[in-house]
Amino acid sequence: MVTITHDNENDLTIITCSGDLTEQELLDNLQSLYHHPPTKHNLWDFVDASVKNIPTEAVHRFVSVVKKIGSVREGGKTAVAAPTDLEYGMIRIFQTMTDLTQIPFEFRVFRSTDEARLWLLSQ
Repeated sequence: MVTITHDNENDLTIITCSGDLTEQELLDNLQSLYHHPPTKHNLWDFVDASVKNIPTEAVHRFVSVVKKIGSVREGGKTAVAAPTDLEYGMIRIFQTMTDLTQIPFEFRVFRSTDEARLWLLSQ
């Protein structure tokens, strides 16, 4: 399950994931973030989520989508909070691939939402 909330004061969208996620669920929510005027910052919270049902090759598809539609967030930041090894590892693969494809915003993965939020809101 994915829920999206907005913190307009900080120009931040918070995407909270829970349960066993699917590739299609993540793709749908990723694309929906760009149907409205996007915020400068995004926080993906995987604290209560599992990506065990998402194949590793899906990371390529996620990167492709971000590269295609991410230009509207140029200069922004995306942080992911992923405390467990599986989620952290999968998202680090995504981070490495986005670094190689030079997406137009900063992307980092953290072990906690507090660390992620601190980085997002820092100058």
